[in-house]
Amino acid sequence: MDCDVMIVGGGPAGISTWLHLQKDNPQLASHTLVIDKAVFPRDKLCAGGVGGWSADVLKHLEIELDIPSVFVSYVDFKFGKEIYHFHEPNCFRVVHRIDFDHALVKTALNRDLKLNEGEMLIDITRDQSRLFVKTNRRKYKVQTLIGADGALSAVSRKMMPSRKPHLAKTIQIYAKVDPQFDTEFHEKRMSIDLTPFKEGLQGYLWHFPCLIDGTPSIAHGIGDFRIQRDRPKADMKKIFSRELQSRNIHPEPKLWSSKPIRWFSKEDLVSRPNVLLVGDAAGIEPAFGGGIHLSLSYGEVAAQAVIDAFQNNDFSFRDYGKRLQSHLVGEWIQNCTRLALEMYSGRMNPLDAARELFPETRLPPDLISQMVSEVEKALRNS
Repeated sequence: MDCDVMIVGGGPAGISTWLHLQKDNPQLASHTLVIDKAVFPRDKLCAGGVGGWSADVLKHLEIELDIPSVFVSYVDFKFGKEIYHFHEPNCFRVVHRIDFDHALVKTALNRDLKLNEGEMLIDITRDQSRLFVKTNRRKYKVQTLIGADGALSAVSRKMMPSRKPHLAKTIQIYAKVDPQFDTEFHEKRMSIDLTPFKEGLQGYLWHFPCLIDGTPSIAHGIGDFRIQRDRPKADMKKIFSRELQSRNIHPEPKLWSSKPIRWFSKEDLVSRPNVLLVGDAAGIEPAFGGGIHLSLSYGEVAAQAVIDAFQNNDFSFRDYGKRLQSHLVGEWIQNCTRLALEMYSGRMNPLDAARELFPETRLPPDLISQMVSEVEKALRNS
C-alpha cells in the first residue's frame, strides 16, 4: 500500500502536524495516514497544563475545545522558604489528556483525517528514495515518515539508533481534593516545588488542579530531568512519598503511574532522509518540562518541511534541525535548556529561572516579547 506521508502517533504533535498539513496543503493531507497503537480515547500520564502559546496555535487551526478544564490564574514556585507568586488571568488551562487528545483527534477526523487505531509500527526498511513500513496489519511504501510516537519512539530507535537517551523520570497520581490540604483547586492555582533540588532532584514536585470524571482533583507528581549527569541521583520515591503523606495521601507505590519524558538536545538527530521527529520523540524543554505547547508547534514546523519537500522533490530534510532552532519552539527550548543547566548545576537560584520564564510584569522581557511577535507574524503570514 502506497502512502505519501505516514505519521506514527496520534497525540498532540502528530495530530497538530496533520492539521497544519490539512490547512496549508489539503491535497497532501488527504494522502497522509496516521497510525496509533492505542485506541482513542486513551490516556497519557501528564499533568495536563496547556499554556504558553497553545491558544494561539489552536486559534490558528480554528479549534475550540469543549472539554472539562480548570483555568488557572496563579502559579506558585517554591524553593525552601522562598516563594515566587506568578499571576496572569487564565495563564494555564489544565485538562485531562484522555479528553484533550481525543478532542484533537475528533477535530481532525471531522476534517477527513485517515486514522488507523490499534496499528503498531513493527519495522522500517529503506529502498532507494522510499521507506517500507511494516505494522502489525500490513506493509506500506512511504515517502515521508514522521515519528510522533513519544519519548520511547520506535521510529527514532529504528532510524536513529545512535541517539542518546535523554530521558527524565516522572511519577504521578490523581487524588480527590481534600480541602484541608489541597487549596489549589478552589484558588485556581498550580504549585511547583523546587525545594527537593537540595536533595539532588533536577526537577520539581507539582500539584495541578483538575477535573477527573467531573470530580475536583489534584494531579500530584514529580519529575527528574537529570540534565547534569555527574551529580548524585535523588531518591524520587522517597521524596514523592513524603510529599503525599504531608497531604494525607497514602496510596501504595504500585498504584503510582510512571513514564519517561525525553528532553531535547541540539546534539541529537531529529531527522534523516524521509524521516522527521516531532513532539516528545524529538524532545521537550528540560527546565520546567513544558510539552503540550511545544508539541503543537512541532507540528507546524514539520508540516511546512514536508510541504516543501514535496514541492522541491527533496526528502533529505537536512535543514529540519535549523528550521526547529530558528522557530519559536526551538528558541524557547534553547532558552529553557540554558536555564536548566544553570539552576540544576547550582549556579542559579531556581526561582530566578522561574522569574525569567514567568515574569512578574505584564510587559515581558525581550526574549518573550520577541517570541510573541514571531507568533503574531507567523499567524498573519499564514
